[in-house]
Amino acid sequence: MRYWEFLIQQEGDLAWLPLESRTTEILEGRYRVVARSDRANTAVEIAIAYESRDRETSPPRLQKRSKQTDAEGVTIVLPYTDFGPGVWTLGCSGLG
Repeated sequence: MRYWEFLIQQEGDLAWLPLESRTTEILEGRYRVVARSDRANTAVEIAIAYESRDRETSPPRLQKRSKQTDAEGVTIVLPYTDFGPGVWTLGCSGLG
């Protein structure tokens, strides 16, 4: 089985909440995101895209990087980051 589960945590909160649908609305604030998979100790590619609501002054941003899942299949997608208004797109895929 190959799957990815994304979990989000707001700064100052102890709870991790699953991002259960492809479109989830959250309040502005500082959040961190992890991904969990059945791929333990595996190289993965992480893609993060952000499109601001103000497209005229802030062009879309895209960031890709490689990381590795831990023994439980978890990797950090984003450390605490200011989530502003707009569309955030997160993705993970196995490398190999």
